[in-house]
Amino acid sequence: MPTLSLPVAAAPFPGAGEALGALCALLWAGSGIVFARIHPPVGAAALNLGKNLAASLCFLVAVWLATGSPWPAGIGTEALGLLIASGVLGLMLCDTLLLRSLMEVGPQRMSTVFLLVPVLTALGAMAPPFSEFPPLATWLGIAVTLGGILLVLSEPHADPVRRGNARRGAALAATAALLQAAGLLLTRRAATLDPHDPLLGAAVRMLAGTAGLAVMGALGGRLGRWGRELAPRRVAVAVFAAAFFGTFLGIWTSQMSLAWSTHTGVAVLLSSLMPIYLIPLSTLFLGERFGRRAWWGTAVAVGGVALLVS
Repeated sequence: MPTLSLPVAAAPFPGAGEALGALCALLWAGSGIVFARIHPPVGAAALNLGKNLAASLCFLVAVWLATGSPWPAGIGTEALGLLIASGVLGLMLCDTLLLRSLMEVGPQRMSTVFLLVPVLTALGAMAPPFSEFPPLATWLGIAVTLGGILLVLSEPHADPVRRGNARRGAALAATAALLQAAGLLLTRRAATLDPHDPLLGAAVRMLAGTAGLAVMGALGGRLGRWGRELAPRRVAVAVFAAAFFGTFLGIWTSQMSLAWSTHTGVAVLLSSLMPIYLIPLSTLFLGERFGRRAWWGTAVAVGGVALLVS
């Protein structure tokens, strides 16, 4: 049986890691546009469940091709628990709040606020067991990133409906960033305790996030309603396409970028370019209009991320 696994050998061509980092951001941006255009509208939790179910199926197939078994195995108990917790925080709670934010303020503003993730991750890594105290450049990057985000949020939204929801949407994205940072730190800790193939770790996180959402829906009596929201063919096709390209391939290209890039910081920066891509994409496909503050603020925030990961 042919095997499928994450690359650990040399890059197939010079700059492959950097190119995949930029592709990763483009895939995530494209999936955000697809989610924003889904009609009839689907609730955030239902949308997240559909996305996670589709991505879980993709990961199970990938794990089966890589290992001969559809279930990720061979991860230690403690690391497995951390990955499950990371999946619940990042792929169940974080992504649900992020999709709600997208519905409130649109994908570009949502993704710009979500640039808080590297800031919060760097701050969280200062605590035990990591105890990593960043250099001056990192602190400067944190300040610049925060300044860019605030500049974007200071521009009034052209849509009166979204203008009224701007604070709530920004708060949802910021909370999602906090959950994502916590999930990333848990994932990193799991990899430290028990080194494993990132494909297996990603599959465990995805399955945990999907199972958590399903349990939450069942306990709240909302699972049937979520299923009906996702049932229309047009909705199901859009959700699967966004999950395949944005969630499954997005995560995979991100991991390949980290494996093949000459500098990890460059890979992280390139995969953080989603807000930049979303300005023209949102204008073209969603009819949104952005002023100078949105353009400059996004560029400043991405520049701050560059300092963070340098």
